[in-house]
Amino acid sequence: MPRGRRVNIGRRTRHASQQQAYSQNLSEERQNIIRENARLRQRVSTRRSLASYNRLAFQYDPTANYSDDENLDIGPMTTICRYCNALKFKRETAGLCCASGKVKLDPLLTPPQPLQPLFDGSDPDSSYFLQHILEYNNCFRMTSFGANIIREGGFMPTCKIQGQIYHLHGSMVPTPDEPHQFLQIYFISSMVDQLNVRCNIQGTQQLKRRIIEQLQAFFHANNDVVNMFKTALERMPSDTHKFVIRADCTPTGEHVRRFNAPTVNDVAAIIVGDPTKSRDIVVQRRSNIMHRVNETHRLYDALQYPIIYWQGQDGYEITLKMVDPITGTIFTH
Repeated sequence: MPRGRRVNIGRRTRHASQQQAYSQNLSEERQNIIRENARLRQRVSTRRSLASYNRLAFQYDPTANYSDDENLDIGPMTTICRYCNALKFKRETAGLCCASGKVKLDPLLTPPQPLQPLFDGSDPDSSYFLQHILEYNNCFRMTSFGANIIREGGFMPTCKIQGQIYHLHGSMVPTPDEPHQFLQIYFISSMVDQLNVRCNIQGTQQLKRRIIEQLQAFFHANNDVVNMFKTALERMPSDTHKFVIRADCTPTGEHVRRFNAPTVNDVAAIIVGDPTKSRDIVVQRRSNIMHRVNETHRLYDALQYPIIYWQGQDGYEITLKMVDPITGTIFTH
């Protein structure tokens, strides 16, 4: 083979190698561009999908499985509010729980016996009580829990609810041939009969009778809401009378649970007719109609969770005055 041809072969080989290296570098650049464009498209798509979640509650599909969507994974409650010590999710706003210290509720008091030993572990049945505290609470709650609960087959570690939860209350005395439920159980004359009814509530058969009996006597002696209802029932002359708990009225200089004569009272009154506001709790002596408790009523939580609000304390209500978190002074505007 001629010498020149060998030289051309070497030149072509070097050129091919250079072209291959250039193509490889160009391919890597193109791949980087492609990957970057893919990331941008994903970012835009994520923005669009997150924007579509703003009104997802109005388009909720109970048949869809949202648990696999990473955009809906809000993580554990690891953030602690520095003002009220509330546990919050990472992305919750700072002022969501207490308006950054501007909303202050009275602290929950340490309960006396027999409730405190059940909480702190000094009672031999404390562990069992804490494990079944929801069932024990259900024995004494005064309102029912309502919601559209989604039930699925197999084990469900969480409770799925569609729409808004709500609390309902009935009359103080059941209609003839109807069993006592919720608030009505407190007005059974015999304490033994009360205990038997509580022990037979659905889902509470595994609870210990001794604990239920102790808690029953405890709430009758210490819960101001229970005693207020009992006093009202004694003063209601007929089934047409209604007992009204005002949503946002507290007598000046008086305890919020004070119950005066049924003629004039800013907190609770016995009336005939319907001169009430939409947020008030209106309880009739005897009726088969259930009424919804407004979620902004000050007794909304106390009626549903008596073990936590063992005194029947007021909770949040919309007329609560804000305070300066530093000076403690009340905002006038």
